[in-house]
Amino acid sequence: MMNKINFFFAPALLFLILGCSEVQAINSSEEEVRIELPCCTMDSNGNYLPVEFWNMAYSDGINCCTMQMIPSGSTIKAQVCKNRVASFFAEPVFSSSQNKENKGIPRPTGAIFPLNTELSFQNGFAASVLYSLYMGSSCGNATDVQEFLTRFNWQKFEQTCLEKSADPWLLDKERIMKAISSGKFKKSDIRLR
Repeated sequence: MMNKINFFFAPALLFLILGCSEVQAINSSEEEVRIELPCCTMDSNGNYLPVEFWNMAYSDGINCCTMQMIPSGSTIKAQVCKNRVASFFAEPVFSSSQNKENKGIPRPTGAIFPLNTELSFQNGFAASVLYSLYMGSSCGNATDVQEFLTRFNWQKFEQTCLEKSADPWLLDKERIMKAISSGKFKKSDIRLR
């Protein structure tokens, strides 16, 4: 009798063990994102500037990372929480000779995942706002902050910022961040400095 139980029990146990590992892989709470760093950025005068290296940061409220001196054109792989917004933000690094040639202020680039995975000057401001909100939140309530910021309409925010100014970096970032974090954000909070 005991041998019959073992005979039926062993395949069931094997199925359970293998089945659980497959279920765990399917229900993973993170996903891999690939972000390619551009080869140029725009300055405050609307000129395109070639960029050799970038300093990059990303956060989804739980995972965060900073990387320095990443060559232009590189592809970054990052693990981010599924079903959450993540900010990818990159600042150009110029040699001292390039800095002397630049007359305008070089603008960072960014992307808010899952809305986009291509870093752009136009989305850099919104990505910077999201990144700053994540970094400014306390560690004890990371999940609450993450859920709140995921519900925020980042696509509409990016569009509205570009409607207000062709250069969103001229907008009042502090005012916007205070309004979003208070939960009382209105379109009229998007103003020039």
